[in-house]
Amino acid sequence: MARASGAQQVFAVDIKTAKLDLARQLGAIPIHGAQLDPVSEIRRMSGGRGVDVAVELIGLPHTMGQAFKSLAIQGRLAIAGITEHGFQIAPYWDLINKEAEIIGVSDHLAQEIPELIEWARRGTLDLSQVISRTVPLEADAINQTLDNLESFGKEVRVVITP
Repeated sequence: MARASGAQQVFAVDIKTAKLDLARQLGAIPIHGAQLDPVSEIRRMSGGRGVDVAVELIGLPHTMGQAFKSLAIQGRLAIAGITEHGFQIAPYWDLINKEAEIIGVSDHLAQEIPELIEWARRGTLDLSQVISRTVPLEADAINQTLDNLESFGKEVRVVITP
């Protein structure tokens, strides 16, 4: 989606090699978070600038902080990870001085759906490699899938089918 939206460089940070391999296949620059400091590596690879947009999908204080620290001046952090936990920032040094933004996102806005469908129809957005599994629209299957999210397993996306 980042590429389809016009991003020149896309960094993918994870600790699972299989997910990083998939990210590479999809055109991202993989960064192994257990082997390298993602913030330092992103800064190095962006010439010290950082990223314009960081999307945090895990919901851990550590990864939210890393995503925020990887921002460029006037960067925007979109937090999508479902969590009850917060993370610390120094308002002046980290936020105001950088003129950064932190926003919460719930996957996609309703007005974005037609554009996403059009991208998928044209092949601009190929979702075939990221759908790991489908499950039926049944409580047990859905609850098991949600429970599996907590273990940070190998699945990328699970689709619920009627």
